[in-house]
Amino acid sequence: MTATVNLLAPGPYLSFQTRNGNFTSDVNSLISGVTAGPQVLDLIEDGCIALSFNPYASPRDFIDCGDFGVNPFQRNIPGLASGGVISAAIAATPTYFADRFSMVGGASSAILASLVADSSLVGYNQCLKMSRQSGNTNTAPINTQHVIETMDSYRAQGQTMTLSLFAKLGANYSGGPVSVQVAYGTGVNQSAALLASGSWAAQANALLTTQVMTNGWVRYQWSFLMPANASQIGIQVGYTPSGTAGADDSISFQDWQLEIGATASQPERLDAQITLEIAQRFAWVTPEPAAGVVVGAGMNPTASTQLVYMATPVQFIKAPTVTVSAGSFKTNQANTATATTVTPGATHTANAISVNGNSAGTAGSATMLQGGGGAGWILASADF
Repeated sequence: MTATVNLLAPGPYLSFQTRNGNFTSDVNSLISGVTAGPQVLDLIEDGCIALSFNPYASPRDFIDCGDFGVNPFQRNIPGLASGGVISAAIAATPTYFADRFSMVGGASSAILASLVADSSLVGYNQCLKMSRQSGNTNTAPINTQHVIETMDSYRAQGQTMTLSLFAKLGANYSGGPVSVQVAYGTGVNQSAALLASGSWAAQANALLTTQVMTNGWVRYQWSFLMPANASQIGIQVGYTPSGTAGADDSISFQDWQLEIGATASQPERLDAQITLEIAQRFAWVTPEPAAGVVVGAGMNPTASTQLVYMATPVQFIKAPTVTVSAGSFKTNQANTATATTVTPGATHTANAISVNGNSAGTAGSATMLQGGGGAGWILASADF
């Protein structure tokens, strides 16, 4: 079998003439399957880097759901979002919109997280946008964060790592160079809020740099050494705005990747179902369905209360916190649907959650929780 080599070119769509043929890098700057021989040496002489690993091996990426084309954006539902934009602007509390990615700013920030249809980057159809709400004047730094769980962070210890991502600036971008930070700590599964405040156990930076970016899609990459005592990794990418926000004071992202190695490899593209199951290890959102559609079953502990059981689609990383919006949810008892005020149950596990109702019924009888066609939702979150 003839040996082949994969190379990373200095940029995408570059052409190279060698002694044994011509080669062009793809959108990810990759030249794949070059037969070993003089042409490889010519490509290296022209600035390409031979990759000493299989760029198609899976999984390589430490980041969950970083491909926003298949990120499920479970929170992009009525009541939590409108038109693909988070309903309540984000301030100093890290808030999730894209699964596994939070955004955070200052006490008077007004950050909008958005799911944006965008096919201008070949191979992708949508992206995640972080923007200042138009008219906002707060100039505290704003960041998009990703926290990697401890169990996945251990394999990075002592390794040369590379972070890569696609980004572009909005038409009214008001910041300077974009800040890029890869932090680490020595604790276990610490929160995004503590990352933002620099309060992880022994928190320090494996990478802290700035990057000049443009208004068009470019894939950027940064390499660094991860210390041997790192037990959790957190990433923050953002900017310090200035003046009053215009209509598009923003930065858009696509395909975050963190991997072992001195250079970025071809982006790892996971199946949408796999990505959904990874996301649901940390969050599971149930939007209120149409009238009569059942979402859970339970019983009436008393004549005026219901306790409903809902099995999670995958096992959570830990018992989640449950929040609800009652919308038009109803309980069904003896085939009669009754409006109810839905509240979180008192106890949850990594495999099941509970929800309370308060409509009239018969103590000891069975009940079902079903939709009423409104904008209610049930959110179970074990996000950091």
